[in-house]
Amino acid sequence: MEPPPAAPREQPPKDGIGPRGLPETYHTARVLDSTARYEKFVRKLRNLEEEQRRGAINTLKDLKDTQYNDFFIRCDRRSLINNVARRVDLCMASYQEDLKAKRQRLTALLTAEEEKNIRLFVEQAQAGAEAVWQEKKDRLAYLLAKRKKEHEDKYRDVPISKCVHVQPCLVKMRSKESQEGQLYQMKENLAKKMSEIEIEKMWHAVALKEADALAARMEVDAMERLRREQECAKYSKDLIARRKEQKRKEQELLKEESKKFKELFEEYKRKEEAERKAAIRERQETLEKQQAEAKLINDTWDSLSSMGIMDEKNKEDLRKKKARELNVCNKHIVQLKEEKARNMEADDPLFEAEARKIQDAMDQKRCQEMMRAKKINDEARAGVKEQIKENAATRANEAAAHREVVQYQRQLGAQLDQLERQKQEDLDQRKKCMMAADDYQNEITKIMCRKMYSGLKMQEKCPCSKPDYCAVPVRGPKLGDMPKTSQQPNPTENRSEDAGNKVVNPAKGSPNP
Repeated sequence: MEPPPAAPREQPPKDGIGPRGLPETYHTARVLDSTARYEKFVRKLRNLEEEQRRGAINTLKDLKDTQYNDFFIRCDRRSLINNVARRVDLCMASYQEDLKAKRQRLTALLTAEEEKNIRLFVEQAQAGAEAVWQEKKDRLAYLLAKRKKEHEDKYRDVPISKCVHVQPCLVKMRSKESQEGQLYQMKENLAKKMSEIEIEKMWHAVALKEADALAARMEVDAMERLRREQECAKYSKDLIARRKEQKRKEQELLKEESKKFKELFEEYKRKEEAERKAAIRERQETLEKQQAEAKLINDTWDSLSSMGIMDEKNKEDLRKKKARELNVCNKHIVQLKEEKARNMEADDPLFEAEARKIQDAMDQKRCQEMMRAKKINDEARAGVKEQIKENAATRANEAAAHREVVQYQRQLGAQLDQLERQKQEDLDQRKKCMMAADDYQNEITKIMCRKMYSGLKMQEKCPCSKPDYCAVPVRGPKLGDMPKTSQQPNPTENRSEDAGNKVVNPAKGSPNP
């Protein structure tokens, strides 16, 4: 058989009379033991709050330093981009100026050559075929001498770098120069890094000083902005008033000027009408004079018509004589033209050879100019493409920077919200702790204000001093030896008992006498 279940263990009472009578109570040891734990908990909570406050200050300082560093890095990047764009613009402007100067020089050369050819053509036409032939022979001799001289100069000025025995020396010199350039570049990079570190330190100090002066500057700017807005409002009102007055005056002036112009127009119309009438009269008089002169001339020709027959006959004879002379001259000119054509046909091969040489030289020069222009155009087009790519990269970088700023602002807002929530939670926790401490203090006060059944009394202390629950009690007379007047409850004790701790008075109806 199973044993009967044990009776549930009774929980010890938290206050009241102990199991052995009046002298013992249940509240002293347990409550005094929890006081030390509460003080330890409060001390730990204060240390935790101090650490959190320091961590928040350090986090805010690191965040501010990061913001300053990002700001100055972005400023440096923007200045570098602006410098590169400015340099590209300057290069493009120099290319355009060079191209314009070359175009002007080419136009001047072509104009001079055309003028020279026209002058030569005129001189040839004036001097005749013999002078042309002599000029062509002189030109041919000059071109042959020039070509010979160019050939000699070309093979005389051979550079020394094309010599075989100089190549090892050149290779050594180039390797040495490259080594020196690498060393110089390493030193320059090291100096750049050191200068960047110094500049970062300097900018950090400047940022700290600027942060200190930012609040004052913002306040001064706000005051200055308010003053300017007030001045602008006042100036706007004055300006509107002045404009209205000026508009009224201008309208009056326009009315007066319109009247004057109307009077002038009427006077001009009158003058024009008078001049038109005078012109009509003069034209009528002129027509009458012309008709009279024409009539006089017709009468004169009628009288002289009989005298002009002999003159007509003489004119006809002179015309026939000139026609005969003209036929003789035409025959002579035809003979000269045929002779000139034969001479030109004999000189055509030489002319063609000379013209071919001149045309080849001009074609070669034109090809060189075209290749140079094409190269300049290609370089300009490449520069424009590069600039377009750089602009696209700049826009992409700006968009990325904007996205980073937006993301940073979003993260900063989330962190600030989190800090606000944490701060609110800390405040709520602190309020709860303060409320718990107040409740605990009230409970301790209520418990310690109860009546001591063992006859113990606490030492009376100054009301302005802190409560001390570990003081040595003073033993007084027992309840049986106390006078009747002392058995009356104190008003403070009644208040404490009425507050919620109702203790059965052992002297009045106690179950344990």
